[in-house]
Amino acid sequence: MTDSSIRDQVQWLVDRALISDLLFSFASCLDAKDYEGYAANFAEGGYVELPDPTTGGTFRMPRERMPELMPHGLARYSGTHHISTNHQITVDGDTAASRSCLQAVHVGATPFEHWDGGGWYDSTYRRTPQGWKFVSVKLGILWLTGTPERMEPRT
Repeated sequence: MTDSSIRDQVQWLVDRALISDLLFSFASCLDAKDYEGYAANFAEGGYVELPDPTTGGTFRMPRERMPELMPHGLARYSGTHHISTNHQITVDGDTAASRSCLQAVHVGATPFEHWDGGGWYDSTYRRTPQGWKFVSVKLGILWLTGTPERMEPRT
């Protein structure tokens, strides 16, 4: 094995680990309600595309508006729990793509009141001077339980 091929393999492993860490940051910022940190995971011009489980439509949220808009969607929950797994990552130079599985729990006034969902995120990435950043994230919902429109926050 040549030095360059070993170097390429190590870089591939490092890139995959950094992108996986970015996926974990995405989930943990949601649960911590760290909207500035969440937005910082995205490149300039990046966005997340989310389905609206109550209307059946979709909503595209640009990075610049995340800190302003995210509290409108998550503030009604006393807590959330996002799990990110099965990261399938493809790296191509300074760009990458992934599909990752998710489960998300949205808790209302008590731990017994929650609505949950599962599915996947299809994401694209760009290497920036600050590291890997999301360019796009699209949530695909496979299943939902509970009734999000009836949720009331814990007071």
